[in-house]
Amino acid sequence: DLDYDGIIVATPIETLLPYLEHLTGRGARHVLVEKPLCLSSNDLRGFLARHPGAPAMVALNRLYYPSVTALAEILRVEPAILAEFTFGEMVERTLSAGLSPAALARLGVANSIHVIATAFDLIGLPRTLDSCIEGQGRLDWHPAGAIFTGTGLSESGVPFTYAADWLAGGRWSMAVRTARGLYRMAPMEGLAFVPEDGGPEEMLVVPPSPGGLKPGFPEMLAAWLDATAPDPRAGLPRLLAHMQAIERIMGYADLG
Repeated sequence: DLDYDGIIVATPIETLLPYLEHLTGRGARHVLVEKPLCLSSNDLRGFLARHPGAPAMVALNRLYYPSVTALAEILRVEPAILAEFTFGEMVERTLSAGLSPAALARLGVANSIHVIATAFDLIGLPRTLDSCIEGQGRLDWHPAGAIFTGTGLSESGVPFTYAADWLAGGRWSMAVRTARGLYRMAPMEGLAFVPEDGGPEEMLVVPPSPGGLKPGFPEMLAAWLDATAPDPRAGLPRLLAHMQAIERIMGYADLG
């Protein structure tokens, strides 16, 4: 066995899964690996078939944002009635990030997974999902499409909608309606509440100022270091479910 308390894998996307395969084969039992681990659910399924129960946790730090944690606690008391989320991408910033052509072609998995996984972590994975994809060929680096809209019903019975127009940029956001009113994360680092009776908006979690540690990163590291097993929300089986949903949302072909 490897003589380490824990191992963090933070390398280019295409090398993440090979590194994890190597470490798992050598007996590593406490690994935190950068998202998205791989670009295809087929590749992840193959890894899980070879290494069932692999104890790796994926670094989806948005799951640990204070705003997300606060909303999750609220939704345990106030059930969600309706949800919506957006996953716009800033094209110029994306193209300057040094991603490979393969990662750019599946940017929904490579980057938008942050907000999509967070949304489905809060309301439940899709039970049904109807997607509409437009703008094929409008972005040379993302041939699957440029405009994504859809509706669905989560496993916990929450209707949801989503939208993203990568031709117009935009930001990540999520809103959840309960019987008391509307909870909104826009940006995702903050949480605001608008009462159903039309009262003034209240900031429940104020977005942090720029600089310093990434929001959610200390909480994610604590969850990884303190646990005897991976947090199921960021474990590989859950990652596989998120990838399968994203492939449907984005219209990605099965790479298997």
